[in-house]
Amino acid sequence: MSDRAKPDRRWPTPDILKRARFVDEAGPVRFVDTEAAARYLALEAHTLECYRSRGGGPAYHKFGKWVRYAVDDLDAWAKSCRRTTTVSPEPPRILPIDRI
Repeated sequence: MSDRAKPDRRWPTPDILKRARFVDEAGPVRFVDTEAAARYLALEAHTLECYRSRGGGPAYHKFGKWVRYAVDDLDAWAKSCRRTTTVSPEPPRILPIDRI
């Protein structure tokens, strides 16, 4: 490899930084990724991924290829899972596992 100096390829570029408007407080976090949502609900990220494909989990949003969960939706889903006894009027939905 050559010892010549490489051009500075940092992101964001100085031009973008000059135009950027920075804020001190962007407000409360409204959306989180799968990892953060799983930590918030004390679950594994894989569990949320399974809920997304099989159904029954919290509502989520797709922003392009990125999956995000609204914190309000996580709270609503957690509230819907609340039970007072083991014999609750609405049993949790159990999905069958088909074995070949």
